[in-house]
Amino acid sequence: KSEVRQLASEFNLPNRNRPDSQGLCFLGKVKFDEFLSSYLGSRPGDVVDAMNGEVIGKHNGLWYHTVGQRKGIGKVMFPLATAHGPWYVVAMDQSK
Repeated sequence: KSEVRQLASEFNLPNRNRPDSQGLCFLGKVKFDEFLSSYLGSRPGDVVDAMNGEVIGKHNGLWYHTVGQRKGIGKVMFPLATAHGPWYVVAMDQSK
């Protein structure tokens, strides 16, 4: 993102100072999680620490997250685990 922002600034693009967006424009006021839930439902699973295999939370479905994600992870983690972050999604395993 930083490289893209730098290039946008160098080329004086009109959107060079536009803030990052986490949403989907066609959803309007509908929250992303609500949209996914209405079409995909939920399939709860464990959030596992990749370093030690410890279960540190529970998610509502893999489709609510993406590899590399940091934002929003805290809401699916156990309170004691959040203090040891920041946390990122590093992998997903549909078989579990």
